[in-house]
Amino acid sequence: MKLKILNLSNLFILLTILVGWYVTASLIEPFLHYDFQQTGFLTGINFFHTYSAYPGGIADYLAEFVAQFFSFNTFGSFIIAAVAALQGFIALSIVHRLKGKIKLQYTIFALILLFGTMVLCDYRYPYYASIRLLFSFIFTWVFCFMIQKHPKLSMILWPVFASLLFYLASGPALFVFSVSTAFIYIITNKQRIWLSVIPVILLLAGLIHYAGYKFMFQMSLLNLYRITIVKPPELLGYTPSWQLYTYYSLLPALLAILAIIMLIPKKVPATKIIKGKSISKVSIFRRTPVIVLLQVVGCALLGYFLFIQSYDPFKKNLITIEYYAENEQWHEVLKTAENIEIYDLSVNYQVNRAYSHLGQLPDQLFTYPQLLGSKGLFLEQTMMNGTSTMPASDLYFDLGFMSESQHWAFEAQTLLPNSPRILKRLVMINLVNRKYVLADKFLNVLDQNMLYHNWVSKYEKYVSDTTLAANDKVIAEKRRFNPHKSTMDFGPYHALRLLLETSKDNRMAYDYLITYCILDTHYNEFIQFLQNYSYYKLKKLPNSWEEALSFYILKTKTIPPFVEAQTISKDCMLRLKQFNITVKQFNNDLPVAKNTLQRDFGNTYWYYVLYLSPKVTDVKQ
Repeated sequence: MKLKILNLSNLFILLTILVGWYVTASLIEPFLHYDFQQTGFLTGINFFHTYSAYPGGIADYLAEFVAQFFSFNTFGSFIIAAVAALQGFIALSIVHRLKGKIKLQYTIFALILLFGTMVLCDYRYPYYASIRLLFSFIFTWVFCFMIQKHPKLSMILWPVFASLLFYLASGPALFVFSVSTAFIYIITNKQRIWLSVIPVILLLAGLIHYAGYKFMFQMSLLNLYRITIVKPPELLGYTPSWQLYTYYSLLPALLAILAIIMLIPKKVPATKIIKGKSISKVSIFRRTPVIVLLQVVGCALLGYFLFIQSYDPFKKNLITIEYYAENEQWHEVLKTAENIEIYDLSVNYQVNRAYSHLGQLPDQLFTYPQLLGSKGLFLEQTMMNGTSTMPASDLYFDLGFMSESQHWAFEAQTLLPNSPRILKRLVMINLVNRKYVLADKFLNVLDQNMLYHNWVSKYEKYVSDTTLAANDKVIAEKRRFNPHKSTMDFGPYHALRLLLETSKDNRMAYDYLITYCILDTHYNEFIQFLQNYSYYKLKKLPNSWEEALSFYILKTKTIPPFVEAQTISKDCMLRLKQFNITVKQFNNDLPVAKNTLQRDFGNTYWYYVLYLSPKVTDVKQ
């Protein structure tokens, strides 16, 4: 039975789309893109106007609309695969119009699909780059159709197409269109007038760029030429990769190769005669099934190479931890952190939060290396970029300090003004503060996001009937814990003290304050606050507290008045004794004893204070 290349290629094209969807859904996971970039599409006309004021804004607006559905992982993966597949089908349609059916159609399609999905391995990738390129593919296809049906009219309309595309999808899309249409003109024009037309096409494209910059749009000339533009304030900091540049070069390169092939004279296969019959000398490698299978194998190998080059499990784990923390899935935070073998401040921060919410921070504190001391508790002390603002706001909301939570939420909003995560936080803060009018304003903005109507409906009732807020468990608790004094920002330590002065029932604040003191070796303050531990009905001190207390007693040779026989467990004293014996076995040479102590006592306060504390290591932030 003969296999037609069209049928076999189409079968593998369909399978490739399914594989692309599966890889996107199971490995890339678009919901992480949505959460990390905080996509905030609004349906209001004012939101649209902000995108209509610059070249490429319409494509960006469409991309924002599409990207919000990345929050649904399966459907978002389908969208990504569908957009890349549509670009591949458009490229195939252009090639078929210019040359007819070709045997390499699977390779053409697979290359575009591969690069169209692999660029999303970088979670900072702005999806508007893909949508802008899609506009370029569509305009190129329309021009190809026009030049075959109406050659003269197509050249007259070219500047119209180019200008419209420049406005809809910006400069790089226009560049792809210009180079692609130049090669299409080479292929379709047999009189070689193209030698004079192509420079005109490229010159017109340059003039459109310059005219847009000079007379129409308030953008830098460099941003008009960039695939991904830099919008101040810069937050996500995406750097275009070679994968993205290749993705944008595929269609022009394909048409350039096609133009070269069509200029080369065709060779007729040699034949030989056997008993009166002529038989073509066709190698097995030129048979249809073999050609298609070779393409599939080659593209599969290329796809594997691209994935290895593009996929970074470490960065994905960091973003995954942030996602789980935002959604209060604390066990998943800890489970994901176990997959990260190197120290990371943001992981340290979220692991501490997770243990605190699970009521295990004092016992499990040193299961993760606290290399930066108290800076692993409060990110604002080491704030390096805007991605830390919302985690800082979340922690202060957890603790019940609304003014500080609002402070960092507003910092975040200057960078991501329409982020649903930030808007939700501001609604909750104002409900806690009984500022119902402000809460209602933020609810009205969030209600323009079609994904959050149900959330808005729930809390709108709190504005219309203020008694409902008082019965909400979270809001009621935060109202009890929230300080009412007018204060300035004196830092985490004073914030924690103020929280405990407001309400001694704030166990989370108490745990953080004790932890803050022992991590930074503030022993006087540690003893001052630790003596109140019985208020929280603790039968014994948690591990890190009793280890710090035993170290303090050993160091100062004094026993605080509140310490009783059962305050420090016998097990703790035995372990401390064994720790000291081990040190003496190495003649008190701490560097030599380090490996043995790490093996047996690596998760203790004693090991931390001798080897990991930033006061010992002088770790640079």
